[in-house]
Amino acid sequence: MKTTIVLAVLTLLIPVAASAQDGKLNLSSLDRLAERASEKQEVTIDESMLKSVTPGLVRPGPKADAAKQVLSGLKGVYVRNYEFEKDKAYSMDDIAAIRKQLSSAGWMKIVSNEEKGKGPNDWELQEIYLFKQQDGKPGGLVILNAEPGELSVVNIVGTINLADLDGLGGILGIPHNVGNSLGK
Repeated sequence: MKTTIVLAVLTLLIPVAASAQDGKLNLSSLDRLAERASEKQEVTIDESMLKSVTPGLVRPGPKADAAKQVLSGLKGVYVRNYEFEKDKAYSMDDIAAIRKQLSSAGWMKIVSNEEKGKGPNDWELQEIYLFKQQDGKPGGLVILNAEPGELSVVNIVGTINLADLDGLGGILGIPHNVGNSLGK
């Protein structure tokens, strides 16, 4: 779970924009895994919900307008994190439907980390995908993290630019002056 939250916050550091397909994955293929999980965390925040919670997330102050602007560009945040008591509770075949969506036109893998150890239950996979819109601008973002006993999928939909991150300082766990720490 901590990994998922950290990954979700880190996704805000990469420019994301909605596309014609809106960058949103169909996560229903994971429902079967949710039934087998010993622990699950599911976050589904669509555009209407984001609009309704934005006023509560933004405190009055000098950066309030900037924060509202950044949050207004988001169209959805979708997180699925499943933990299993048994390491073999799921296989790579179970996440094939997600990876198949990510192999369609427009999606490109920008980060891939695969570690295989000596044992059958000694492996990890982390992938980050970016969707490019037809106009070439970055689109939806997906982070996939799989390891024995745990699977996480994070899908952020909406527009956010690195230059605007200072507006989110102190919101959603993002540190104050994040733009300065990124060399902005």
